Amino acid sequence: MNRWPALLTCLAVALSLLGAPTAAQAADDDVVATRAPTDKRQTLVRNKFFYKRGRFEITPQFGYISSSPLNNEVLAGLSLTYHVTDKFGVELNGSYAFLGGQANTKQLAIAVLRLLDTSLRLESVDPGAFVSLSAVFSPMYGKLNPFGLAVINLDFFFVAGVGYGNEQIEMLNYTVDEFNREGAALAVDPVTNHMLMFHLGFGAKIFVSKWFSLKLEGRLYLTWDEVLSYDDDASAAANRNLDALESNRLACHDSSNTGAVCKTVFPTTLVLGVGGSFWLPGDKVVRARMNRR
Repeated sequence: MNRWPALLTCLAVALSLLGAPTAAQAADDDVVATRAPTDKRQTLVRNKFFYKRGRFEITPQFGYISSSPLNNEVLAGLSLTYHVTDKFGVELNGSYAFLGGQANTKQLAIAVLRLLDTSLRLESVDPGAFVSLSAVFSPMYGKLNPFGLAVINLDFFFVAGVGYGNEQIEMLNYTVDEFNREGAALAVDPVTNHMLMFHLGFGAKIFVSKWFSLKLEGRLYLTWDEVLSYDDDASAAANRNLDALESNRLACHDSSNTGAVCKTVFPTTLVLGVGGSFWLPGDKVVRARMNRR
């Protein structure tokens, strides 16, 4: 009987030695995997607040053209986007620049006119209308919680497309009024230049409610054009002999005008825009449609 305490003591020591790896393994088991090993399509965002699939986005918008060297310009317009999926959509966009004439001329134009001979005119390009058809790609949807005050739902999008644009060609003269204030005046009535344009853009949509969102974006419009060349004395002399009504870039578009000396340029226009988007149909209709699939 005196052997039993010794045997029990040995058994307890043996079990403790065998149990040590088991305890370590249990500690490892406390680390929970973020997804099942066989799940190759992990859901990155759960409880999604806003769905775009099958919805129309109607956006009244305003924009500012920041790249025009001689004119300030503000745009107003409307865009209609149909979202085929949450990531892809097709957009029809139209906007019009409602400033014009010499009223929106920058001080830089007046400074250039001051340096020219009073018999010369300055060609100024004033953007007009933009109409485009574009593809919209929204690869990133996310949520922000700044300072723990509110959850902001938003996504980022890229846009690219082709369209039509026009601009007013203004010929400016240097003027000084009766109060000795410098200014620019239209020498002749503006004429319209028509262009094929491509554009690229990037922006963000902030979802305020299930039917309304804010839209912030920037778009770069690209085109090419023929303009009068003043790169050398011979070209400058030839172009200054043109008729006063034809001494602008549209002379390069007229095949009957053989006196114009022209060159090709690739102008760009940067438009910074803001708008408010209304979404149709409503969120309940969209979620019900998704549940039926």
